[in-house]
Amino acid sequence: MKILRFHRIGGPEVLQFDEVPENKPQEKEVLFRVEAFALNQADILFINGMHYTQPNFPSRIGSEAVGEVVGVGSKVTKFKKGDRVTSIPFYTQDYGVQGEYAIVPEMYLTKVPSKYSIEEATSFWMQYLTAYYALFKLGKVVKGDYVFIAATSGTAGQGALKLAKDAGAIVIGSTRTVVKKDFLFELGADFVIVTEEGNTLERLKEITKDKGVKFVFDPIGSTSFNQQYMSALSFGGSAAIYGLLDGELPIFPILDVVRNNTTLHGYSMFNYVMSEESLEEGKKYVLERIENGTLKPIVDKVFAFKDTIKAYNYMLSGKQKGKIVVKTEN
Repeated sequence: MKILRFHRIGGPEVLQFDEVPENKPQEKEVLFRVEAFALNQADILFINGMHYTQPNFPSRIGSEAVGEVVGVGSKVTKFKKGDRVTSIPFYTQDYGVQGEYAIVPEMYLTKVPSKYSIEEATSFWMQYLTAYYALFKLGKVVKGDYVFIAATSGTAGQGALKLAKDAGAIVIGSTRTVVKKDFLFELGADFVIVTEEGNTLERLKEITKDKGVKFVFDPIGSTSFNQQYMSALSFGGSAAIYGLLDGELPIFPILDVVRNNTTLHGYSMFNYVMSEESLEEGKKYVLERIENGTLKPIVDKVFAFKDTIKAYNYMLSGKQKGKIVVKTEN
């Protein structure tokens, strides 16, 4: 079978298509024929060696895929051959789903939700689970809270916006340039800050009328950015940094934290899905909203399997307004 792997640290150029023997699933594993997979910014961090998960070479890549079950381990109880499944991202150095076939532990699979296309079915777990645990387990977000979502046009940012609005929060989005401002309003943002146009800190204080922001969802991570929101947090508020888009390691803003009794979290969804109880809770919350249409993934562009590296370069361009999906079959 043909799979996507990398043998050294670098950008998308290190990815290559390798022919490997087909493996058999172990006791609690499921083998499925991949129909499509979704790309994530986390994949770029992974191949660059800057991710929560460190690769073992040669390393497979990818965490979100949809496909048909073709084999199950002896202790698998929830799936059988012929079922169509979608995979949930989790901490792993041994699994990857980008290829013609993939093996995933039963725990991190669900049946494909009804009503959704292949492209949509492979595009919601990272987006919504990343936001779910941050907003509701760390941020304790409830109706009426101000929530600031940085880089909102990213898929996790879109997920956070949708979940926060569903919970009744007042959402402040942000984008670096004016190009995606209208798009964020279309998604449901109550306010949008264009960061290159002015002082983010002043705008947050103005929008919240000095009440302060209850929770910040931040994939940028740089010190220059967190200094623009930490002193705008409400007393007892918090922020979660879940990415390093600027490539700069943040410095802990101790004075802002002490003055407002706030908390700055280093956050990863993986720390929550390790627990089966926590995973099931998140799955239930998201699936209910996927099935009733409250949440619906936005697919920006679809690439052919042979063009996966082009798809990653497109992601790096920052032009997308939704998920980038690769189909393994025409």
